[in-house]
Amino acid sequence: LFREWLQVHYPERAGKVMSIVRSIRDGKDNDPSFFSRLKPNGVWADLFRARFALACKRTVIGKTRFNLDCSAFRKPPQGGQLRLL
Repeated sequence: LFREWLQVHYPERAGKVMSIVRSIRDGKDNDPSFFSRLKPNGVWADLFRARFALACKRTVIGKTRFNLDCSAFRKPPQGGQLRLL
């Protein structure tokens, strides 16, 4: 799906982008294994990690804890169909 979208919207960049995707996925377009999807490897993956860490350092990501309000949460009914709306 991503490859098709890329080809439609950015055909001039599609080859390079998919090459980078394959380089962080051990030569494959996709790796369906859950944990390996979360842990890409290679030079590009290291670059993305470093850029993300730098962006987090420059912003409040990772520095601020958010207080979540769970008062609106309602336990769903037992064994029944959940309401759509």
